[in-house]
Amino acid sequence: MRLSRSYAFADPSLVQARYDPAVPLEQREMLLILHALGARIYAGVRVSGAGTEMRSERGREGQVFFWNYRTLEGHVEEGQRDFEVWKWHDSGEVEFRTHAVSRPADSNPIIRLGFRLLGRHKQVEFGRRACTRMALLTEACLRQPNRPTSIETLDGRLLAIYARDHHALLVALREVAGRMTSTARASDQHTFAGELYRVAEADRACLEGFLSRLDRTPSRTRHAGTWAAEKLGGLKLNGRVVRPSPLSPVTELEGCRLLLESNRALWTGLDRLAIGPADAAERARRAEQLLATAEGLRLDALQRATHQGVETASATRDERA
Repeated sequence: MRLSRSYAFADPSLVQARYDPAVPLEQREMLLILHALGARIYAGVRVSGAGTEMRSERGREGQVFFWNYRTLEGHVEEGQRDFEVWKWHDSGEVEFRTHAVSRPADSNPIIRLGFRLLGRHKQVEFGRRACTRMALLTEACLRQPNRPTSIETLDGRLLAIYARDHHALLVALREVAGRMTSTARASDQHTFAGELYRVAEADRACLEGFLSRLDRTPSRTRHAGTWAAEKLGGLKLNGRVVRPSPLSPVTELEGCRLLLESNRALWTGLDRLAIGPADAAERARRAEQLLATAEGLRLDALQRATHQGVETASATRDERA
């Protein structure tokens, strides 16, 4: 109920609320800051009802905490939005619901036009994101009930940008691993690349699932940019034009180290926030182990690449002798 009372389910990229937390919910007036097409619209609402009661639905009994607010003069719409938290007695499950009834307010023509064009879309988007956000925040509270920071202040929009950036880097990691498995490499490097490809693909799929819970999708622009950058990086000659360069495995493994460090940072960050997959800490540890393996392989590859000429010359002299 705390998350519902504090209006924490509202996505701040759509709606922000300003109110006096010392005022009881039943007497609360709120200033809502609506975000649409880069504009900030200020709108007032007043709570018109709140309480807890028992209800029945389809033969099931549940305890319902409810509250609602109605729009005040100056709002872009006239109407009411309801919020309900149901706890079912037969299963213990908790369900969050929201519903709105409204019409365009009698305001200036520009506001009325904007409401007719965007109003219904924004109402549906608000309700959808409110439900997904409530589920995420509830999970975070259950994982870390004594967390030092308030979960209500979580900015889902910025978190989604962060996740999208790391999704693009996971695409790059998968492509590097795929290139290493498709070319001639030492057996230990080939084995490592195969494992790395499976991990990168699994982490990418997991992160896409997390983005869908944030009501977001991966960025196609970032995806295409990192894919193209990885392909261009593969064209680096490394001192050879015709034959493969012995430095190629070194640069690939160094790229893997950088991308694995980013992957480790992603999962440790989500684990700290208690947001995202429950196995975030395990994914971070797996990235740490792969990072250590990549470093060992990198040093071995560098040793072989930079001493190859000396070893070949020594072998030639031995053959002549």
